[in-house]
Amino acid sequence: MSLKKFNKYSVIKLTAIAMINFSATTVWADIQPRSASLNYSQKALSNAGNPASAALIVERKDPHVMIGGAVEIGAGLEYGNLDELFAKIDEISNSFKPPADGGTTLPAPPTPENPIEDNPWDDLLIKYPELADRLDALKGKVVNTAGLLALIASEGYGKAEATGNASFVLNEDLYGGTLLMGMGLKGNAKVVGLFEEIDFNSDQALEALKTIPEFDETDPIQKLDLSGGVYLYYNPANHKVKLNIDNDSMLLVKSTKIAQFSLAYSKKAFESEAGALYWGVKPIFYRVGLTNVSARLGEITDSEAIFDDIKNANYVYKNGFDFDMGVTWAAPNYQLGATMTNVIEKTYLFPELDTQRLNSTKIIQKINYHSEFTMQRQVKLEAGIFTQQRDWSLHAELDANPVEDPMRDRYQWLTVTAGYAADSWWLPSARFGFSRNLAGTSLGYLNAGVTFMKFINLDVATTLDTVTLDGDKYRRGVNLRLGVQFAY
Repeated sequence: MSLKKFNKYSVIKLTAIAMINFSATTVWADIQPRSASLNYSQKALSNAGNPASAALIVERKDPHVMIGGAVEIGAGLEYGNLDELFAKIDEISNSFKPPADGGTTLPAPPTPENPIEDNPWDDLLIKYPELADRLDALKGKVVNTAGLLALIASEGYGKAEATGNASFVLNEDLYGGTLLMGMGLKGNAKVVGLFEEIDFNSDQALEALKTIPEFDETDPIQKLDLSGGVYLYYNPANHKVKLNIDNDSMLLVKSTKIAQFSLAYSKKAFESEAGALYWGVKPIFYRVGLTNVSARLGEITDSEAIFDDIKNANYVYKNGFDFDMGVTWAAPNYQLGATMTNVIEKTYLFPELDTQRLNSTKIIQKINYHSEFTMQRQVKLEAGIFTQQRDWSLHAELDANPVEDPMRDRYQWLTVTAGYAADSWWLPSARFGFSRNLAGTSLGYLNAGVTFMKFINLDVATTLDTVTLDGDKYRRGVNLRLGVQFAY
C-alpha cells in the first residue's frame, strides 16, 4: 500500500487498535478532560471525580441525581495534519534508498583534461557553474528533506483512545462515611515521528563533488559522502546521479492496555452554619499492559504492516498500586474542592526496542525517553456556584500542574461548564462548556451534553481546529461519551 493511503485509513486503524485494546484507567491525563462530562453534582458519583464528594452527594440527595451508581463508555481521537504529513513521507521515501542504476541523468561536468583558458581546477567552479549549480541543488534537496523530517516530528502523530468506567455505592453509612467502588478501562494508541537532524556541510560536499570528473566511464557507480549521512551515487557510464540519505528518523507506534479497580471512602469532617467539610481517599490497583513498535522511514514499504505489528504485538503487563485523596467544602450556594491524584507516582516500562541497528545517539535517546512513563502526581482545583436547589450551576476546574500520559503527551486542563439539571423524567438536563489544554498541544474543546430521563447521559466534545484528510476537512480532535446512572 502506498504511504499516500496512510492518512485516512491509518486514522481508522489507529482508532480500531484503541477499541480492540479497550482497557485502562481515567486517573491521568486524557485526550479530552472528563470534567466536561455530566454536571457538577452528578460528577461526584464518578470514580474519576473528587474522592471526597461521594459522601456529600449521598447525604444531600438532590432530586435530580440518581444515587446508586454510574456506567460510562467513551472514545476519543486526536491527530496532527496527517494528510500533508504522509504525503510528505511518500515524497521523501525514495531519498532513503540507494539507486539501482544511478538515478537522474545530468550533463557531464567539465574536466581538468578539457579546461578552457587553462584555468586550474579550483577555478572551474567560477568559470563553469555546473558543479556549483549541482551543489546548490543538493543543498536545496537536503534542506527540503530536513524540513519534511521536522514536519514529521511536529505533526507526525495520531492518537486514539477508548475508555470505560463504572462506579457503585457499596455502603452509604460505613462508620459514618460512604464507600464507592470503581472500575476503569482504557485502550490507547499513538503514532509519533522521531526526527534526526541532517548536519549538512557544504564544504565537505563541494570537495566530494570535485572528484566527479576524475572517474572513467568504465568505473563502477561511485558513492560520494557529502556529509551528515547524505550520499550521492554517481554512475560514470551514463552520468546519472541519485541522492541517498542515511538517517535514523522513524515512526514509533505505542499502545497501552490498562485496567484499574478502586475503593473510595469519603466522610464529613465537620459542619458549621457556613458549610461542611468532607474528605476522601481512594486506593487504586492497576493492571498495566504496554507495547510498542518502530520503523525507520527508509524501511517503510507498507503502511498497513506498521499497524498490523502493533495490533499483534505482545504486551508486557505489570501490576501497580497508587491512591488519590481529596477534600470538598460544601456551602448552600457554592462548592470548593481539591484533589491530589497518583500520590505514589508509579513508573512503568514499555518493551525494549532494538536500537543496535541505529547510528544516531539522539534517536536512541528519544526512544529511551518513550520507553517509560510515570503516573505523575497532579493537583486538581475545582469551584462551583449554583442556585438554591442546585438546578442551575457554573463549574470551573483547573489542573494546577501539567502531567504526562503514557504517550508522553503533556496535559493541563482548564474547563468551565454551565449546566441545568432537571428534576423531571421528561425534561432533559443540559450542559455546555469549554476546555483548554494549557500544556502540550494547547488545543481547545467545545463540550456539550444532555441527560435524558434522569439516567442516560450523552456528552460530545470537539476541537475548534481542523485538519485535511484526503481533501476533506475534519475536526482535529473529537470525544464522545455515553453513560447511564441509576439508583438501587
